[in-house]
Amino acid sequence: MRKLFVLFSILGAQLLVNPTVYGQETGLTVTFGGGTFRMDDMKYLQDYILSSYPVEGKVTSSFPPYFTASAGVVRKLYYHVRMGGLYSYSTTGGRSNYTDYSGKISTDMIAVSHRFGAFVNYTILENDRLDLSLFGRLDVNLTDMSISSSVNILTLSSGITNNYRSIGPAGSVGLELLYKFKEAAIGIEGGYMVDMPGKMTEKDTGEELLDPDDRQRELTMDWTGWRLGIKGIVWLNSTR
Repeated sequence: MRKLFVLFSILGAQLLVNPTVYGQETGLTVTFGGGTFRMDDMKYLQDYILSSYPVEGKVTSSFPPYFTASAGVVRKLYYHVRMGGLYSYSTTGGRSNYTDYSGKISTDMIAVSHRFGAFVNYTILENDRLDLSLFGRLDVNLTDMSISSSVNILTLSSGITNNYRSIGPAGSVGLELLYKFKEAAIGIEGGYMVDMPGKMTEKDTGEELLDPDDRQRELTMDWTGWRLGIKGIVWLNSTR
């Protein structure tokens, strides 16, 4: 994967310094789909919180595959090369609880990722209607996590919420298949994202989120995983 990132970086640099381009077109692109998320530290923290319940609770959701979306601007430079910028959004979470006739204990962990990045697509197969391309992307990943725990016993209730954030780089590679129209295209894209998560800090206090059993180890939100989505492009100044 590192070699692919180097390849796309070299290609992007060549395009920026080479003033000769062909059939320039600018468009808007959107993608809706889903993804998987590693989140090993958050699953560990979820199990630790559950073990602190005074009764035997259970995990009902543990950071499952969930919704992703992106939107941005794409520029067609050469007939086989597209570049652009994207904003992407992903979310997932975990839930644990215990419920009986006397009350309820619950913990909700909600994670949200905002990614801002640039991409390069390189067409490897093409005809009048279909375009199969390889893409690479580099992002800055801004992540928010809220951890809310509540206890409700008969008529008494209490709760606490902690909010965390982190920032770090991420990179993706994958394939895109488009069906082309005169001024638009629609298709699918799929790939794998590698997240290099930064440390999590509490928004109000700035304190780092550490392993409760090992205070020297920082816990992170890792969005690494597979992505699959339906993609559309609308060309604003099509030359087709």
